[in-house]
Amino acid sequence: MSPRPAHMPAGAARRSLIALAIAAPGLATAIALAFAWHYSDLILRPGDPPSLCERRILGVNPGHIRLARDAASLQPGTWALEWEGGFGRVGPVLTSKGDGVAREFRPEVGEPPVGGCARLCGVARAATPLSMLGLSYESVAFTGPLGRYPAWFVPGLDSTWVVYAHGRGANRAEGLRTLGVLAARGLPGLLVTYRNDPGAPGSPDGYYHLGLTEWEDLEAAVRFALAHGARHVVLAGYSMGGQIVMQFMSRSRLAAHVRAVVLESPVLDWNATLALRARILRVPAPGRWLGQRTAAARAALDWDLLDRVAHVERVKTPILLFHGVDDTFAPEWVSEAFARKLPAQVTLIRVQGGDHVEAWNADPVRYSSAMNSWCATHGLGRDAR
Repeated sequence: MSPRPAHMPAGAARRSLIALAIAAPGLATAIALAFAWHYSDLILRPGDPPSLCERRILGVNPGHIRLARDAASLQPGTWALEWEGGFGRVGPVLTSKGDGVAREFRPEVGEPPVGGCARLCGVARAATPLSMLGLSYESVAFTGPLGRYPAWFVPGLDSTWVVYAHGRGANRAEGLRTLGVLAARGLPGLLVTYRNDPGAPGSPDGYYHLGLTEWEDLEAAVRFALAHGARHVVLAGYSMGGQIVMQFMSRSRLAAHVRAVVLESPVLDWNATLALRARILRVPAPGRWLGQRTAAARAALDWDLLDRVAHVERVKTPILLFHGVDDTFAPEWVSEAFARKLPAQVTLIRVQGGDHVEAWNADPVRYSSAMNSWCATHGLGRDAR
């Protein structure tokens, strides 16, 4: 035992130790509750947009760009590079020397700041159908349970509309990669927002409900499509948007109007997703358990209902599902389990390369080919190949 300080009498030292022993359990409980509250905040609250200062731009020449060398800038595929005030498309690696990587590059909006920073990503948040794909579109709004929700409408020649639901923390631009394929087939597109998106109504408690309430906003978007010329719809959902789509399919009276579903990196089981993220972030299992229980208490979440693999009984439509084998957000094995539950309906495309919602980026040619073949099989749009 360490000697007590010379100035502390023995009685005072004993009283301090007793007080600490009494306070320790309360302190530990307070720390655990604070952690659980913070962890539940990460689950429930909309976060800030990602930083645009992730990758240094070393140089730009006609047709190519030189980026600081790291795993992301060396990754094969086609990507977006977004900087303050603009974005462009990054293609294959040309050379890799020293601390730099040269890649094919085409600016879409603005010019990249040489010596500055940008974000290398699947799709630029600032992209629109016109700026990214050259497609004319209308800014529209539909009325939902909480008010008016902005959306983009891209006209087409078909009476089947595709309604795109983005993922948690993303925005409408997330669906543009798929839109580029399906618009070429003549299918009109409606890229929607839901509660807590910028410009859309906030949820009454300010929280995401991980699909348990957001599906009602998607239902309002489908109702808008049916009231404005659509005879049927295809639903496309990304990440949490996939959970929203599947909640809609199980719970909405309008599900009968859905001809088919497209999912990419869907969060079909929030328990599995949070378990994967906890392992990656090295959150102890008891901490994750407590955080999830706190989130459930705060937002009235039902973790069983957020497992769509366990609740597929009402799903009858064909489903095309893309999932990266190295997804670090939504585990790919959940999509495999989902496909096994619905073998006659689900076409699962396992994607090598990329990460979460990056199937098109990893291999645009394979993505487009798979999408067109599946659409042709199910009579969706015209053959654009």
